[in-house]
Amino acid sequence: MSELASQSSGSVRSAALFPALSPVRRRDLGTFLMIFPYARERLAEANDALGYHLADALADAPADDDYAEAVQVAFFVACTALAEWAAGELGAEPDYCVGPSFGERTALTFSGALPFADTVRLVADIARVEREYFATEHRDVVTHSFTRIPQERLESLLGGLDWHDTSGLLDTDFHMVSLREAELDAFRAAISEAGGYSLYTMRPPAHASVLTGVRRRMAEIYAGYPLVAPRIPIVSYLDGSVITDVERLRESLLDGFVRPIRWPDAVESLRGLGVERLWVAGPDTMVSRLRVTVESFAVEACDLRRVLVRPRS
Repeated sequence: MSELASQSSGSVRSAALFPALSPVRRRDLGTFLMIFPYARERLAEANDALGYHLADALADAPADDDYAEAVQVAFFVACTALAEWAAGELGAEPDYCVGPSFGERTALTFSGALPFADTVRLVADIARVEREYFATEHRDVVTHSFTRIPQERLESLLGGLDWHDTSGLLDTDFHMVSLREAELDAFRAAISEAGGYSLYTMRPPAHASVLTGVRRRMAEIYAGYPLVAPRIPIVSYLDGSVITDVERLRESLLDGFVRPIRWPDAVESLRGLGVERLWVAGPDTMVSRLRVTVESFAVEACDLRRVLVRPRS
């Protein structure tokens, strides 16, 4: 157990939740980075690490590309700044941290496993490698998210596909499935007919066992960064295990490319550790709103809206 966790053993246990990459208004994100005190300092460090001005690159990024390098780095910087604001202004002292999907990169810095400037470069490197890889590989595969389909109805839906891979279980009726794009329209129709609701489709795909080529490329990327054991334990979004050593951390980071998200397992683990409060540091449109999340924890949103919108007097 971390020193921080042991110090707070007599109080309410909490965890920092760093969200997956979510659609966010570029203008709001850029404004936040340039005017919010906690973000301005981190933005200057990011500029030095990248060798270019992140805010300018964010403004120039294609409007229809939510995975552009500048978008990903800006999202990471914002999440880091919001976690620091929560600590400095709200007294947040999380005993654990968890970062589903993209959020694991913010967890690296927050937990002390990788310095901020290195993580900035890592996020940029990952974005570049993914763009290069998916320009030629798995161009016919997408990852589709949908809800309102309980487990007992899921198998019949999947049975109608020529090929699929489970990419995530977010709640008891909230799923992520990778499939051939040619089958997507028929799959969406089947979901609707079964009483479900389709949410979004990810291009390129994610968290699928067929992406072993991505995992190999990322192993080369991560090998160039000085990861150390996290000072604050990281709860895995893959299986709920508690990560406290560097080798297990490396394995988990790479497994995230080829294994499905299992958020209920992470929730069960956090509850078993005595966590009652989640500090959600960053723009989040999904995990903090899930039934399994809100029924398990007191959720404290620390997002752009909270710090940019002044309360009415």
